[in-house]
Amino acid sequence: MQEGRMSRLLIVLGVSLALASSFVSAQMGVMPTKTVKEYTIEQFMNTEAIGGGAISHDDRLILYSSRRTGIFNAFTVPVTGGEPTQLTVSKTDSVFVISFFPKDNRILYSSDRGGNEISHIYVRDENGQVKDLTPDEKARAVFFDWSHDDKSFFYGSNRRDPKYMDVYEMDIAGMQPKMVYKNEAGY
Repeated sequence: MQEGRMSRLLIVLGVSLALASSFVSAQMGVMPTKTVKEYTIEQFMNTEAIGGGAISHDDRLILYSSRRTGIFNAFTVPVTGGEPTQLTVSKTDSVFVISFFPKDNRILYSSDRGGNEISHIYVRDENGQVKDLTPDEKARAVFFDWSHDDKSFFYGSNRRDPKYMDVYEMDIAGMQPKMVYKNEAGY
């Protein structure tokens, strides 16, 4: 019974303090409003959506995805500033950057086909050649992380069974995947 009285007392005290502070604020007058810059609808709609972000192995470039072309593509921009360089030129399938390679300027990115949400992992080499590293048409792939020695990366894929994302390791020297965890529990 004592706890119930204490709770009610605390509630009454809290409400009283809130009302008192509101009264004091009202007596102090209205705070001046800040002038807010206005934009036209054209200016508002002419914004650039970006995502991702990675720094190159030599700390010179920032990798990111941008929708400046109407659909997400991969771009780099110097860390020091300057004009961006477009790396992919998709007109139909969004490109979402994952990472630079740990020791060179190759990149990994993710993309699906026509919005089917079956994402694959792609590598773009320094000459602009692109290869689908997870080409199974019915399987999706999700990048996890680089290995501690930077010689491979890990990703999840449901290529064995559509219900389960197994874990694979992709050696970057030969670009051959190896299953390292068979997910039979549905994690």
